[in-house]
Amino acid sequence: MVHKGKFSYESLQDSQALLTYLKALVQGFESGAMRFSVKEDEIVLHPSGLIHFAVEAKAKRGRMKLALKFAWREGEDEPGTDTDILTVDPAR
Repeated sequence: MVHKGKFSYESLQDSQALLTYLKALVQGFESGAMRFSVKEDEIVLHPSGLIHFAVEAKAKRGRMKLALKFAWREGEDEPGTDTDILTVDPAR
């Protein structure tokens, strides 16, 4: 089990497969641990305390992009200074 290092994975998936991954991330945040693995490569992360959250969404000439980023430091619980509230809703 790797606690330090880097893990990277990239592939094409349909929306149902992505939904499975997103649900696993939610469960990982709820339980305080998430494991990522492919073959022999593995990393376990323990999200806790305050977590930096970034969203980037782009739509340009038929190409769509959504990037989510989460970052935290072990033992960091100081509140941030951001006051803007993000709203995410399914589009109609």
